[in-house]
Amino acid sequence: MFDTMQHKTSGSKMLEDFISASPEKAALSLEQTALSEAVFWLSGLRASSIIACLENMNPKKAAFLLRRLHIKQAARIMQGLKAERAGEIMLDLPIHYKKRLIDALEPGQIKALEDVLSYPRASAARFMKSDFITFKTDAKVKDIIARIKTLPSAKVPLVVYILDKGGKLCGVLPANQLSFYPPESLAGSVMTADFIKLSPFDGVKKARNLLLKNNAAFLPVTDSEGGLLGVVSLWSLQDNDKGEAPSAASSETVPAKSVSVNLKPALIALLFVLVTLVSFAVFKLI
Repeated sequence: MFDTMQHKTSGSKMLEDFISASPEKAALSLEQTALSEAVFWLSGLRASSIIACLENMNPKKAAFLLRRLHIKQAARIMQGLKAERAGEIMLDLPIHYKKRLIDALEPGQIKALEDVLSYPRASAARFMKSDFITFKTDAKVKDIIARIKTLPSAKVPLVVYILDKGGKLCGVLPANQLSFYPPESLAGSVMTADFIKLSPFDGVKKARNLLLKNNAAFLPVTDSEGGLLGVVSLWSLQDNDKGEAPSAASSETVPAKSVSVNLKPALIALLFVLVTLVSFAVFKLI
């Protein structure tokens, strides 16, 4: 007797390997597959594989496939996509589904998706992601740690962002420092209020320079009123170096970079990952 679930599981594993090896070719193959069959295979993939595939897919086809997934899964996918691609997909979603998706996203994330297409191609907004975690100033350290413990290790944040009562970004709190504070401490009393941030209109060159100068893996991007739109990382800017050239209409030209220039960002990123894994292990032992 034919085992559909076993067939899907083995097929999904093969598709994930294909996406890992060549996300562009995998996306093209799914585009050329019957929609019902594409949905069948896509629904069995891990979120990271779906994200890699949708990043390289025609936005209209990506929107069609996305809205066939469970709404919570779709929200996680949207949060992991680059802001530019997420915004393009958002425009192709039906109004009723867009409303359901908005309800499933965290505050601030939907604004980034709706605004992104108005930003210059070589701006920080085009490379920011919206999978950040926020807490209000009155959140207790023990509650922040409890929330982080529920996340898979790959999703443990390096930094949590603290919002005031009006929803504006007012501080940052490195995740690896949480265990050093008394559990009843409030986020507003232990956060760092003096932090570097970017405007969505800042250029890629400025974003990269600030990241390197401050030995940071991420920088928050805020609007003119202080609302958190997203975060820019060294990883996303390295993707730009690999071939996402800005358009001729861009307000800033991004110079080509050699592989050696990216060595320092890679070492910094590796250090942050190691610190996060150690912190996560400490959280599990608390």
